[in-house]
Order: sequence, then C-alpha cells, then structure tokens
Amino acid sequence: MNQAAAKVLLIEDNPGDVKLVQVLLESSDEHQQPFELIRVGQLSDAFPILAKGGIMAILLDLGLPDGNGIDTLIRVHAAAPMIPIVVLSAEEDEMLAIRSVQLGAQDFLVKQGISGMLLRRAICYAMERKRLMEQLQYLAHYDVLTGLANRKLFYDRLKHDVIGAKRSKKSLALIFLDLNDFKQVNDSLGHHAGDELLKNVAKRLSGSVRASDCVARMGGDEFTIILNGLNNAEEAALIADKILKALVEPFKFGGSVMVIRASLGIATYPDDSDELDKLIGAADSAMYKAKESSSEKISRFCFYSAAMTAKVQYEVKKLHQLKRAHENGEFELYYQPEVDVHSGKIIGMEALLRWRHPNQGVLTPSSFMQDLEDTGLIVPVGEWVIRKACEQCKVWQNQGFPKLTMSINISTKQFRHNGFVDSVLAVIDQLSVDPALVELDFNEETLWEEEDRSVIVLDRLSQAGVKLSLDHFGSGSISLKTLTRFPIHAIKIDHALIAQSAADSAETAIAKAAIEVAHVFNIRGLAGGIETQDQLEWARQIACDEVQGYLYSKPLPVDEATELMARHDFLSPQD
Repeated sequence: MNQAAAKVLLIEDNPGDVKLVQVLLESSDEHQQPFELIRVGQLSDAFPILAKGGIMAILLDLGLPDGNGIDTLIRVHAAAPMIPIVVLSAEEDEMLAIRSVQLGAQDFLVKQGISGMLLRRAICYAMERKRLMEQLQYLAHYDVLTGLANRKLFYDRLKHDVIGAKRSKKSLALIFLDLNDFKQVNDSLGHHAGDELLKNVAKRLSGSVRASDCVARMGGDEFTIILNGLNNAEEAALIADKILKALVEPFKFGGSVMVIRASLGIATYPDDSDELDKLIGAADSAMYKAKESSSEKISRFCFYSAAMTAKVQYEVKKLHQLKRAHENGEFELYYQPEVDVHSGKIIGMEALLRWRHPNQGVLTPSSFMQDLEDTGLIVPVGEWVIRKACEQCKVWQNQGFPKLTMSINISTKQFRHNGFVDSVLAVIDQLSVDPALVELDFNEETLWEEEDRSVIVLDRLSQAGVKLSLDHFGSGSISLKTLTRFPIHAIKIDHALIAQSAADSAETAIAKAAIEVAHVFNIRGLAGGIETQDQLEWARQIACDEVQGYLYSKPLPVDEATELMARHDFLSPQD
C-alpha cells in the first residue's frame, strides 16, 4: 500500500539549493516515505502556508532576504511550534547548530555534501522525534487511562483560572469527586472492569460540564472539576446535580450491571478561600463531609460551607419543582375582570398566573415568580402564558364576547429575550386572534434599561396592532418622557399608590395630573387594586377610565370567569 506523501515546506531563496533538495527527495522506492515539497523564497510567504495547516516538516535556510539568521528560526518556530524544523546551513558551525537545537530545531544539516539518504533520514527522524516529544508532553499532562487532565495539568489550570476569576471578578468552583463503591467493583469484577468503569465515568463527567471547564483525574477513583466564570454558587450546584444524575445511570460491563454512587465536595473562590492550597483543602473536606453524610447508599454533594449547602440544595429542589410544574401542567391562568369605571361593563380580563402545587394548593406569583426569573424558566413559562391567554381570548370571542381584551403581564427577562416579539406575533397569527384585543403589560424600569431596544420591540408590537400598557404606575418615578418615548396605550396605577392617595391629597393631585397628561396622548388610565367604595370614588375623581379589584371580583379560574361574564355584562361593586 502506497504511503501518503508528507508535505514538507522548504523555505529557501537560492534556486540552486531548491533544485538540490528536490533531486535529493525524489524516490521511486515504494518502501520509502514519499514527500510533497512546497517551496517559498521568503519568510513572509511561509506564514500563510503554515497557518493553513497540513505541513508535516519544515526545511529552513537561515540566510533569507527577509530573515535575520537565528531570529528566522525563532519566528518560524513561534508560528508553528508543533511542526519539526530541520535547519539547512551553507557552512559548518557547531555553535550555531547547538543554538538551533536549543531554540526548537530537530536537526541541523550542512548543505555541502548532503545526500538524499541523509536528508530523508533527517526529515523522518525529525518527524518521529517531534511525535515522541508530543507524546511525552501529553503523558506529562494527561491521564493515560481516561484521557482527562492529570494532577499536574489540574494544578496549572486551577492557578490560571483563579487568576482569571480575580481579573473578571467572577466566581470559581472546585469540585472533588470520589466514587463510593469503586473498591467493591475491583474486588468483585477485577481491575479490568474497574478501568472500564473509570473510563466511562470520565466520559460522563466530561459530558456534564461546559467546554471551558476542566475535568481531571487525580488518581484512583478521585476526580476534580474546575468550574470557571460562575455568577453564583447556585450555578455550581446545578452542574453538580447534573453530574450526579449522569452517574446514577447504571454502567454495563459485559454481562454485569454496575450502579455507582459518588460523593462531591464543592469549594468556591473567593468565598471559601482565595489561596489555591486552602481552596483545594476546602473542596476535599467538603467531599468527605458528603461521604460521611451519605448514611444511605445515595450520591450527594456538599459545599464547604454548611449554610451554602442547605441554600443551594433548596434552590436546586425549587428549580426541579418548577420544571416539573411546567412539564406536568401544574401552572394555570386565573382571570380578573377590568371594568368601565362609570358603567361597570366588563371590557377586559387580565390573565394571572397560578401554580396548582400538588402539596400546597394554589400558589400566587409572589411565591414563585422571582424563582422563575432567576432560573430563566420565565421565558418558556411566559410563552405558555401568552399562548394560553390568547387561546382563551379566542374562545371568549367565539362565545359572544368579541370586544373583550386580554391583558398579559410581561416580565423583564421575558421582554429581553431575543425571540420575544416573534413568539408573540406567531401565537397571534396561529390562533387568528385580533391583535387589538391583546394588551401586554410592562414595568417602566424594564423599558428604560435598554431604551433603544425597547423602542424597536414596542414599535414592532404596536405596528402589528398589539396594545401596550405601562404597569405599576406609582411604584417608582414616571415621567412625561416615558409616555412620549414609547407607544403606550394605557397606564395602570399601582394599588399601593391608591391606598396612599385615599389619605393624601398630594398623592391624589399627582395621580390626577398623570391621568390628565395620559389623556392628552389618548392613553387610557386604569386603577388596579380597588377594594373599597372610597377607592372607587377616588378613581372616578382622578378621571380613570377603567378599574379592577376585589370590589368587583377576585381573580377566577377560567370556568368561573366564563360563568361570571355569561351572567353579568355589567358588574356592580360588591360591598
């Protein structure tokens, strides 16, 4: 079988020497390594070729027109440190030869008297020596059995990553992992089975972390993992939990099935320590704490700080509960009427998220909304809310309420998601809902945090016919600029302001002025949280257009909301 030709880059400006090398490397012997010679006459022409890759060896003349003796070798070696270099010299110079090898050359040949066999051998030996050096370099930094980083590379990476964490002001987590039942595997199935298990564990660990993280085998059944660029300890806990889930799946070896338990200890930089040795000691101590606390045969992780362990385990449990709630359909929407302040006619419904918890009953957003935001689940859950609310809007249209608007609250993280507008418009289009009946509620702070992007997003929605409202007016500062900068169709007065205004004429004057300004721009005003007749009179006094609150109706499940509208086109205050 013919061998593939090895590409050799000849960097030589002398045409006679180029011809000599070409002749020396020609061979019809199929047992010899064939070479494909690529020639450039200047150093500057060599770098683009080296950058493309594929070169197996370099023949380098140090006397190039754009080179400078030994500096030429330094530059070529820096550009291609993994490619073996053979220096071709016009004259014998023992000191230059030694210096060349010290600076990265694999061999040094004098052109005068060189033979084809000598040149071929020099190139082949150079490639083989380079391969062996790379292998030794690999063995010095990687574990032979698993291919993971070894103890030396682990320490180098940890030192490097701690410096990076200090510079970026990010956190770093160090995980120590020990397999609880490994000795039993070796004793019962033999060391070959133990080796196979370690290789499979290494694969699962590598598949559970990010590309920027480092997984190392310290020896035996002990592994370490460096998690860098973290914002908080909860992120480390989520990855640790992912690792435990990956390891809990049975390992198959021949006809045997092995179930392995692991103990993980986690230390964080800089909270637990900003010194490498102490950080390593903290992770090791946490790992033994996890092993000791595992009274049952289960895998678990512990932080060096007991308080942190309890906190993050609670957060992880909460995340899993929220994921389960979303997947199992435990979230549902309640609806609260929005009524005309003068006539009491129901003109809209606000969709309000509820969690029908299997153990705690129906929960309001105050107990889980921040968790949805923190975990990022607010995006898929928010998309579900929009779709569900629009579906119900369509149902009510078909049941004889063609002008009923549907108000939907939008969270900050949901609004900032890149696919937000497209997902809203896609739902409206798919369900054939009149966009004028869909009203999205935003906080003022959300809009101003990324002003230019907010203008683009809201303009797209407004041009599509979707109504936009400013929620929680009165909970912070509001300005005329907000009403003119963004395409707002309604402002909703915060219930806290309503409670204060009943006894504060100054607050009432401010609210009334805001409603008057809103009306100048054809913006509706809605007072939420109306619970008493006095508050209703206050809303009328400041010229609100719509009201909402327990005085008329509490939030209702969909069946009760439908029944309410079927019985009453108009609602009277319920004292």
